[in-house]
Amino acid sequence: MTEYYAIGVMSGSSLDGLDVCLCRFLSEQGWSFEIIKSETIGISPEITTQLKQADQLTGRDLALLDIQYGRWIGNVINDFLKGLSLPISVIGVHGHTVFHLPGQQLSMQIGNAEAICVITQAPTAGGFRGMDVLMGGQGAPLVPFGENQLLPDYQAFVNLGGIANVSVHTHQIRAWDVAPCNQILNHFAKQLGHVFDNGGHLASSGQMDMPYLAYLRSLEYFHLPPPKSLSNQWSAQVLSNAPENPADGLYTYSHFLAEQLANDLSQVQGKVMLTGGGAYNDFLIQLLKEKVSPDLEILLPAPQLIDFKEALIFAFLGLMRTLRLPNVLSSVTGAQKDTVSGTLHLPG
Repeated sequence: MTEYYAIGVMSGSSLDGLDVCLCRFLSEQGWSFEIIKSETIGISPEITTQLKQADQLTGRDLALLDIQYGRWIGNVINDFLKGLSLPISVIGVHGHTVFHLPGQQLSMQIGNAEAICVITQAPTAGGFRGMDVLMGGQGAPLVPFGENQLLPDYQAFVNLGGIANVSVHTHQIRAWDVAPCNQILNHFAKQLGHVFDNGGHLASSGQMDMPYLAYLRSLEYFHLPPPKSLSNQWSAQVLSNAPENPADGLYTYSHFLAEQLANDLSQVQGKVMLTGGGAYNDFLIQLLKEKVSPDLEILLPAPQLIDFKEALIFAFLGLMRTLRLPNVLSSVTGAQKDTVSGTLHLPG
């Protein structure tokens, strides 16, 4: 039995915090895991604003923000590890996505892994999408490999983060981005004076806006077969014909999102795990349960896994990179082959 300790770091497109997860992985006829410590650290308003505007920066300013954000993450990890003395094999960092243009073989995440390595003095892996898009893939989603290895009892997974994605683990592992999720729901909630729609209560007070629903259904992306993935900027298309009443926007978009998720899960039988911040949206989850086949069992795991599954898996992807094992699946992304992805930095 071989034991490893790794840290996963994840900040989603909704920028509602930096998830840091310290994990213990055991290799013995397969992989098992334990989450030792996990925490969501708030990102300062200054950095949040800079990250939201990162795609509009000059090349120099973007490079400087990359280093600044990486150094901040490194210091966060050092604070997170105070009082612990475990041998860290690797830190796996997702980073903040600035550009995601797989058709042009570009997917750029900032939060400089080399800066994190210097600050923490621990091996650090980042840039997990780059190799895959250069091999003709979407570079996303990345988590299905970890789901398959660490959570083999489920037939499908739905992550309701800034962007909702689905992965199906049947004969062949496939995954894709379904639609913007918390990016849109939080936008409408903020128009109503809330950071997010707690439990979906704001959405439940709205009414269906049929022209908006028809517009959403008409968007080409929702009719494309996988593999496919979305950039953060794509949410602007979803919002361009939004209703004047934000509550109606929430109600309509929640119904539309549940509809899309149910369609994408229509060929699945068995257990489906829901994770991400949207898993706490009772209104959305109830809509999804009403729309899916009775052959599906929609399950919410313990809150720690709801909140930190993606960070857990980035720790695992980083570990696979240090072991020089494939960690991104071509069946998911459409790349020419499975890849050992991520750029690994070692302390001097």
